[in-house]
Formats: sequence, structure tokens, C-alpha cells
Amino acid sequence: MQQTNVEQRQETEAELRQKVASMCMMLNLQGSIGMFGHVSIRVPGTDRVLLSPGAGSEKGSVRPEQVFVFHIDGEILEHPGGEVPLEWRIHTQIHRDRPEIMSVTHLHAQHSTLLGIAGRDIVPVFLHGAFLYTGVPVWNDPRLVVSDPQAASLSAALGKNVAVQMRGHGSVIVGESAEVAFFRSTFFEENARKQVEAEVLGGALSLTPDEAADCARGTFNPRLLRLLWEYYERKARQALANNQPWTFEG
Repeated sequence: MQQTNVEQRQETEAELRQKVASMCMMLNLQGSIGMFGHVSIRVPGTDRVLLSPGAGSEKGSVRPEQVFVFHIDGEILEHPGGEVPLEWRIHTQIHRDRPEIMSVTHLHAQHSTLLGIAGRDIVPVFLHGAFLYTGVPVWNDPRLVVSDPQAASLSAALGKNVAVQMRGHGSVIVGESAEVAFFRSTFFEENARKQVEAEVLGGALSLTPDEAADCARGTFNPRLLRLLWEYYERKARQALANNQPWTFEG
């Protein structure tokens, strides 16, 4: 019973700020956000959305005190300095439309973006990409999301899915927790990389719906979510300690 109580403890805002910073560093380590990408976490039970810094910030060394706080309706509640992400509406809109979603990532990862440019659907092609069997819709607009109508259109394209491609731009991935969003962001791009490489070899063989559903049930679990987070957090902090805040794993 004590273990259950620990697992159900609601995280503090300070802890969630640290998670925003950690997600930035980890996704930067993977080469998925770089200069322009950003991540958000909603504070449970509130209308507060914690959002990472915008363009020009060093994503490999983001600190909790650099995190912006938005009201879910778009008002900036805390401005720590630095550049506000131009596309902050992506986050507030999705958090409004999907109250079960606690974390949103906007990525500019190479291979998943490349598939969008080529007009290729992202399909599950390996074990840890199996969660994509529910489909990845495409928002058919390469522009920056800088208006309420654009954000609403993107959120509508996402619908109840876990990810959406932004043609010629990047992607948006969501999760019911920071750990889930990070898992999906990590393997979304890894699946895309394997799909691109398999196409070069003559064609990517996607998992069947039954295979993908079975694989997803076997891999999408709390143990792996925790191990994945801890693994990349260690690597990101090691890179920062070695003055190597950006280390792309290709």
C-alpha cells in the first residue's frame, strides 16, 4: 500500500519545472528540438502550463527558472526573460482541447520531418514504434503556428491521436504524463529513422495491426517509461557536465 501511495503522489510545480528542463535537454541530446522546438507540462488540477524557452535558448542546458508559465487561455503568468516561443499557442490550445493530456512536445526531428516532406505516412516499422498503429494524421500547412485559428486547426488535425505531422515543418506529440510524451517523442523519431533507412534498402515493411497492437502492449509500460527517462537524463547531464550540451545520436 505504501508503494501505491508513493506512485500516486502529485508532483509539485517545482518538480514539474525540473521535468520541463530535463525534457528539453534529453530531446536536444536526441537532436529532436534544437533551436526552435519546445515542450510543455500542465500542472495537474490547475490552468497553469509550464513551457520551455523559445528560439535562441540553449536547449542542452535549460534550467527550471527559465521556464515560462502560461494560463491555459494564453496569458503569460510568469515571464523569466528570454524569448517567448512563437508557437506557444500549440501548447495552450491542445491542453484546452485535450484535458487528459499533461505534456506536449513540438519537435523538428530530422527523419520524421523528412517523411512529411516526402508525403509519406509514418507507420510502425519496429517494436518500440508499435504505438503508432493508431495512425499519424498530417496537418497540411508548413507555416508557423502564430494565430488562434492555426492552433485550433492543428489541434483538430491531431484529434484524439498521440501525434500529428506538420508538413514541411515538424511534428507535435502528446502524452498523459511527461514520461509518456518523452517515450512517444523518442520512438516517434527512431521509428521514422528506421522507416527512412528501410526505404533506401528497397522498402519499409510495416507491422501488421495485430502485431503492432501486441507489441505496443508489451513495450508501453511504467517500467520502460521510467528506465528510458532515467537513461537519457543521465546522458544529458553527463553531456552538460562535459561542456557538450548538444550531442546528436544518429
